[in-house]
Amino acid sequence: MDEQTVSRIFLPYEQGPSDESGKATGLGLGLAITKQLVELHGGSLSVTSTPGQGSVFVFTLPVADIENEIPDSMIEENPASYVAASAEAAAALSEYKGSDRPRILAVDDDPVNLRVLQSVLPSESYELATAVSGAEALSLLEQGNWDLLIADVMMPGMSGYELARRVRELFSLTELPILLLTARSRTEDIEAGFRAGANDYVTKPVDSLELKSRVRALTEVVRAARNQTRMEAAWLQAQIRPHFLFNALNSISALSEIDIRQMQALLESFGQYLRTSFDFQNTDQLVPLQKELELVRAYLYIEKVRFGSRIHVEWNVDDNLKLSIPPLTLQPLVENAVRHGVLARKQGGRIAITVADMGTHAVVSVRDDGIGMDEDVIRQVLQKKDMDGRRKGIGLYNTNFRLKQLYGEGLQIVSNPGQGTTITFSVHK
Repeated sequence: MDEQTVSRIFLPYEQGPSDESGKATGLGLGLAITKQLVELHGGSLSVTSTPGQGSVFVFTLPVADIENEIPDSMIEENPASYVAASAEAAAALSEYKGSDRPRILAVDDDPVNLRVLQSVLPSESYELATAVSGAEALSLLEQGNWDLLIADVMMPGMSGYELARRVRELFSLTELPILLLTARSRTEDIEAGFRAGANDYVTKPVDSLELKSRVRALTEVVRAARNQTRMEAAWLQAQIRPHFLFNALNSISALSEIDIRQMQALLESFGQYLRTSFDFQNTDQLVPLQKELELVRAYLYIEKVRFGSRIHVEWNVDDNLKLSIPPLTLQPLVENAVRHGVLARKQGGRIAITVADMGTHAVVSVRDDGIGMDEDVIRQVLQKKDMDGRRKGIGLYNTNFRLKQLYGEGLQIVSNPGQGTTITFSVHK
């Protein structure tokens, strides 16, 4: 590289190296991120280069000073360390202030205990709702998206153990963590709580710092699960199936000899599909509806070229609708309708894609008149792995999981064998 390129090598993507046409090459993006990561760890990254001879990249990282690390025993015995830990926990909790506060549902038959929880978990850091019975808690859980359930063990009517078992029928350990509050500290009582589906427990009387720390740890689990699921969806979308690539390229090659214009249109759609599949925005929480529609339209154009009249598409979407949806939610539904619905029939079928503006929210649906599914198959498609224990692609599981985490409600599937399938989800505006 020449001196000018070296001087710009660590600049962000938009300011980094470019090709002869002035288009950013993307080299600066990777190196800029790498440099930031190294510097965050207290190191440095540099480069020397000579045109025609090569380049040398050097990075340094500091070595940990193990001798100066404080033993865990000192933290328990030293009051100053305890105060420092309290200050650190308080500072960490402050990052939740604002509109993105974790939503917590606390259930206890004693109003005094609920007031204690409200004082320990301040409103500027958490959005806390309360219930005085297990039945009321179950009703509230159906009305929104929650990050944590805190439940007293000893309650009349429905104990905390029974409530945990009921919740686990609806939500997994990472979808909705459960923190039990119990005056019982015997090993068998704690084990009973974990067997019922609890993630953690705190014994009474409650220590405020311990409660805050455990609440923060559990709400972090939910956020980490959401981020991981978004990253998983983006990564899986980028792992395009080899046979799909092969078939698309085969179609492009065949059209080059019989229909140049259609070949060019297919090549453009194929390029759009690849660009959208590899887009960094696929890891965002929300993207514009139009961006998701670009991916779907590119995918459907490729499949229509391949299968011709076996696929008919009906669009019921207002192109001017201003709406943001989770990325890679519509495309897996459409792909499922194509592959496992209409193409499973020799004569093919019809797919209808609808986005209905309901004012406060929008309803997105994908309907096909394919072979349909029975109840056992519906349950299976919402599982993370197939019947042989193998991991699936993006599929409906990942989409359903992300929608539940974001809106409290996932995919609604209505299907009849031989008649078709309709999959619907709602998006808040």
